Amino acid sequence: MELATRKQRLGAALADGIIVAIPYAIGSLEAAPAPLRLVAVIASLGLLVYQLRLVSKTGQTIGKRWVGIRIVLKEGLVNGGFVTNVVKRGLVNGLLCLIPVYFLVDCAFIFRDDRRCLHDMIAGTCVIVAEPDVVQ
Repeated sequence: MELATRKQRLGAALADGIIVAIPYAIGSLEAAPAPLRLVAVIASLGLLVYQLRLVSKTGQTIGKRWVGIRIVLKEGLVNGGFVTNVVKRGLVNGLLCLIPVYFLVDCAFIFRDDRRCLHDMIAGTCVIVAEPDVVQ
């Protein structure tokens, strides 16, 4: 097992952010025609559902697939599924981000030797380089 590098994790997060931001931005443009805005909103929702399905089934988002990394349980190195990857890593961490400076502290933990952020510790996960057969 090889831990994902900090650059890989950052690249995946940036890719996922851009993928979601583009249709969201189009859907938010008041100058855009209503049909285009509607398509953009539907695309955003579709991407969200697809990302949740991917991360639940494979431990990868689109960005993680592109850079060749995936989320696994620290104990056993297997996919944690919906509860671990979506609820613990996503929802709980998202709620904690409402606390001022939590996001910065969470991100700062990536500089530890085990490269685990706070959200990894909460969920009991780590991010590793994916086996070639997992990346599709």
